[in-house]
Amino acid sequence: MTTKAILIGQLIDGTGKTLREAIIVTEGDQIAAVGKAEEIDIPAGAEVIDASMHSVIPGLIDAHWHLGGSYSTIRKLRMALHRGITTIATVSGGPAGCRLRDAIKAKDIVGVADLVVGCIVNATNGHVKGRMADGPWEVRKAVREMVEAGCDFIKTAASGGFWDMHEDCSMINYTPEELNALVDEAHAWGKPVAVHAHTQPGLNYSIEAGADMIHHGCFIDEEALQGSAKKDLFYIPTLRVTSDRNIHAWPDRPWMMKEMQESQPIHRAGVRRAHELGIRIGLGTDGPGSAHGWEPGDATPWELMELAQCGLSNMEAIVAATRITADALGVLGRVGTLEVGKQADLVVLGCDPLEDVSPIYEKENILLVMKNGLVESVAETYRKHAILRR
Repeated sequence: MTTKAILIGQLIDGTGKTLREAIIVTEGDQIAAVGKAEEIDIPAGAEVIDASMHSVIPGLIDAHWHLGGSYSTIRKLRMALHRGITTIATVSGGPAGCRLRDAIKAKDIVGVADLVVGCIVNATNGHVKGRMADGPWEVRKAVREMVEAGCDFIKTAASGGFWDMHEDCSMINYTPEELNALVDEAHAWGKPVAVHAHTQPGLNYSIEAGADMIHHGCFIDEEALQGSAKKDLFYIPTLRVTSDRNIHAWPDRPWMMKEMQESQPIHRAGVRRAHELGIRIGLGTDGPGSAHGWEPGDATPWELMELAQCGLSNMEAIVAATRITADALGVLGRVGTLEVGKQADLVVLGCDPLEDVSPIYEKENILLVMKNGLVESVAETYRKHAILRR
């Protein structure tokens, strides 16, 4: 079992705490010790990684990508890892995504971000596309099929979206009866539910049904925010979707640009209000993005900046992208914070993210990425620590 000791100038552990002059000791793929430098003994023979002049954060987690099980997905997961994103949830992975996730867990595929897989159950002509099911009993059957396929969570839609010309965000997808059945069945099998919902009444339908995560909420209102706070739901706003950069990337889809522009100020006001109400805000991007100027991995650090611009402190934005997102996805017991017993997923930064999270977007500030205790990506300074694969 390989032992490493990381000497750290500023440790930001994902819990909201900061520790100066710290050490993390890893054994194999786990964190064996973490604390102040004077309190941690470096094991004999440990490989020492000197990040004493740098900040270290947990690996970033993104709760909303669209990935299947193809070779191109593997490439995108590898690119993401090099940007410091160590865990990604695909909201449309389906059974093929489950097989890919299992191959990554088995180390048949290495050097990529871990995958958490959502399987879609959708209404006929609905915004999302997966296992189509209509009516409460057919919805229950579809959920059972996706659980049998190995999903980590169920994804559905309660409202329309921006993408297709035939729809808009205000359109209803599932009825309350169908959403109630979907959530009840998923929870019966121990699976959380993520709902694409932009507007009323879909937002309230989702909240009242007991969904665990609201994704997007680009036209979210006070009633939905109060309901989310009362039910202690997770809100994954995907602010990148309504950012100027993304809106203006779609001149060939004028209907989409128009509705995104209308939602932009409402979306950001909603996130600010969610923050005021203490709603648990996680990070998701609707990535990965491979066109219109977005490379896989770009969107996640961009979303960090968006969250900070909506009133989250730099520390809160980092916690949102690590601990809170891990909690929303049900993987906090394994990742999301740098604590003893957790998976050794961390990033060494060439910037101080507590001063400004924006430099995390720049590739040159990702100095070292460790996943499962292995150094997967490095800047030249840390080249000797990188794992070599044939």
